[in-house]
Amino acid sequence: MLKNKPARKPGQDLRTVPTFTIPEAARMLAIPQRTLFFWYEGDDPILCASDHIGSVHLLSYKDLEEAYRVFLLRERSHFPLQFLRRSMSNARRMFHSRHPLRHADAVKECLRDLVYDKPARRGQPRTVTSLGRRPGQQLVSEVVDLFGSRIEPGKFIFPWRYAATDAQSRPVSMNPEIMSGRLVVTGTRIPVAALTEERLSGSSAEEIARDYSLEPEIVRKALIHVGLRQKAA
Repeated sequence: MLKNKPARKPGQDLRTVPTFTIPEAARMLAIPQRTLFFWYEGDDPILCASDHIGSVHLLSYKDLEEAYRVFLLRERSHFPLQFLRRSMSNARRMFHSRHPLRHADAVKECLRDLVYDKPARRGQPRTVTSLGRRPGQQLVSEVVDLFGSRIEPGKFIFPWRYAATDAQSRPVSMNPEIMSGRLVVTGTRIPVAALTEERLSGSSAEEIARDYSLEPEIVRKALIHVGLRQKAA
């Protein structure tokens, strides 16, 4: 774990403080480290880190939101990496922002494309623009209303190792207001790291569940998410 990470400035939104390294983020999001490193590398990366210490990328909570949305677009929607790279590059230009997927309501999936849904404002009409398949081309807003969908909304991140095939399970979650955004059992303040320590010391999911007054199935899924499984009988 990297020491001497940037401190929160007075009045700074906790979600924008870059306190996660890529290995830490990969472990919590259940994304392979090599994959996550790749997304942040190169002259035109898929994602941009909020900060660096030397060559070490530092990610904020909002960066983790972006990374998990890319994970869902890749694993659940099966968008190719080159399509996502092109779409993110176009979105950064259109948003004038290094972090377009932080805007959960603005970038949507629609008819095998990603689109920028810009609401009406200050007398300007609403516009919907293709980001990936036909960059810059305007779409009919009624079509997006009918076929478009948000990638992953919400204040919380609900990472799940098998989100590509299981959209219902939410055994773990992250919220900047709970344990500084670290991974916890959903609906509690119990760090998944604490369950991991007990599992590695030899306790079964049932024993851990009793210790923390949790359902054994929730404990099993939380451990599976971080790459650990039930102790053999």
